[in-house]
Amino acid sequence: MAPLFYPSFQALDLADVIFEELAKRVPGYVGRLGAAWYWRLPGGVLVTFHLDYTVTEERWDVIRAQASTPRVGLFSTADFPFAAYATSPTSPPYIHDLQGLAEWANRLYFQMGYLINEAAQWLQMLQAAAIAPQVSQPSDFPILSALERELAEYALARLDGQFNLTELYRAFGGRISRRRLSRLAAEWEAMGLLTPRPRRVTYALRALLEEEG
Repeated sequence: MAPLFYPSFQALDLADVIFEELAKRVPGYVGRLGAAWYWRLPGGVLVTFHLDYTVTEERWDVIRAQASTPRVGLFSTADFPFAAYATSPTSPPYIHDLQGLAEWANRLYFQMGYLINEAAQWLQMLQAAAIAPQVSQPSDFPILSALERELAEYALARLDGQFNLTELYRAFGGRISRRRLSRLAAEWEAMGLLTPRPRRVTYALRALLEEEG
């Protein structure tokens, strides 16, 4: 649900830091438009984030998110309350927004990195969900060749999920060129099947392996 009140420009500017860091983890970031931040994920998934409050509009203390597709509309929501990432139960962090002047309150007690990690995990789960036929057309994602499946499975089984080009080329160099392997990694990263560097297999690629298996 959209907030009844909207953050000031300064409050939005302070929150930009969170989403700029999140954009480094998950591709598809469109940017901030109006009072919301947007991601466009593979499978036609559009994700919207916005600031909201639980106490008063002078205290922005939660990020709310929702994901939708043209085919099924809204299909997932998530809340990231700042208090859940506070190191002090008596000093929850929030953005104090009073008459257009905004600043962080209790910022030292805010484990922002944990919030960013969990938001990135949620976005990656959405990418995996997009593979489900009821959410998006299978054609939104590639059909993996036998070699591509082996590369992904090797990364999961032997490299702890890391799509390390050096190690993969060492194992599969007789079947794929270094140039083609590098291009494949870039293509998969652009589709959200790998995270940005250092590249790792995402939930979406795991789901694709299971879907085709």
